[in-house]
Amino acid sequence: MISLLKSIYRFFIKRPIVKITSIFNKTGNKHKCYVCENTFNSFTKYGRGTKYLSEYMKKLNMVGSDIDNFGCPYCSAHDRERHLYMFFDRIKLWEKISHSNILHFAPEKNLAEKIKSLNPKQHIRADFYPKQKNIEKIDATDIPYDNNTFDLLLCNHVLEHIPNYFKAIQEIFRVLKPNGIAILQTPYSKLLSRNLEEENINTDEQRHFFYGENDHYRVFSEKQFFEDLKKVGFNLKIIKNSDFFDEKTSIYYGINAKEDLVQVIKPSS
Repeated sequence: MISLLKSIYRFFIKRPIVKITSIFNKTGNKHKCYVCENTFNSFTKYGRGTKYLSEYMKKLNMVGSDIDNFGCPYCSAHDRERHLYMFFDRIKLWEKISHSNILHFAPEKNLAEKIKSLNPKQHIRADFYPKQKNIEKIDATDIPYDNNTFDLLLCNHVLEHIPNYFKAIQEIFRVLKPNGIAILQTPYSKLLSRNLEEENINTDEQRHFFYGENDHYRVFSEKQFFEDLKKVGFNLKIIKNSDFFDEKTSIYYGINAKEDLVQVIKPSS
């Protein structure tokens, strides 16, 4: 009986309400998607938004995804993808894509299509758990390509999912050409002096509470993350969000104003 009532609620009450709410949302103009350029009243949340986070994670004041302004109701571009579009326009990174060799981890749909339209010489889409035939199964800690292969590497909110992330950034450094660029976004805390990574935090519930997601292996410290990137050999060229976008613009396009672009460059010698 309870199961029947739940089904009735889901199909005859909840679904119509969600549909009507979605239609009403799309009539607004409080926000705009930078990718598809549609306007609407609000972005979709990731899960339940900040209500999804533990009190511990809230105290860390994380720099990362804006889970309250997450998805575009039209094209589904999430905030981290929209943010890259905005940054790439400002720093003219699109101009480097044509005739370049590109390795793209966990490729975002809209971003991957945009890159394809720019006719790169090579565009390898990679994932540890590929769901499409055009995505190669690649372990970021053991990339099956030669040294100095890629001009550009995109790794947008992936490193937090990798147990041995230091090995991953070593591999990223290895396969990049001299003067090659990697975009290495990941959530981090400015409050921590070192990464929070404890082997005894090993259940889904514990990882969600301490790391923010049950498939995250740590909370990055900004200080240690940047130090490790330098230790591998990268030159850091961090692009501040505030260099290009004020608070009003960040709110309008639904991006986290605290998240800067983590751009690293492999030295030429």
